[in-house]
Amino acid sequence: MKLVLILLTLFIYSCDKGPTSPEGLLKMYVQDITSKKLDRDYFNKYTTGKLLETITALDDDEFSNYVDLSKIKNPRLKISNKNCAGNECVLTYFVKYDVNKGDNKQFESEIKKIATLVKEGESWKISEVTNVKTYHEAVTPINALEN
Repeated sequence: MKLVLILLTLFIYSCDKGPTSPEGLLKMYVQDITSKKLDRDYFNKYTTGKLLETITALDDDEFSNYVDLSKIKNPRLKISNKNCAGNECVLTYFVKYDVNKGDNKQFESEIKKIATLVKEGESWKISEVTNVKTYHEAVTPINALEN
């Protein structure tokens, strides 16, 4: 019985792409940034290039606002295109999420993004993320001036 449990555990971990693949890293990053309070060490570990430079340049208040995504609920990610050449991959993906105020859903958003990931050593890092298109479907009127 122990052998079956060990084999099952190894099988599950071997199927998990995790941050060792471009898709795994992107899925982990989107999940983490929308569900956890991240620190600068996280970005030093999983980002590089323009994205890391931008985050490093933020002062403490700006960084705090950047990682505070507490209003975002139920994030969903769909990768629509992958283009890899050598140690660089460009992924086109959609992120859908709900924005809540208290217990009430205010609107649903869908953002089309393009992420550039580069391989450094044995791991992948996110180098750049570009927003292509954003769509909001409001349940209640959106006040753009409200934080």
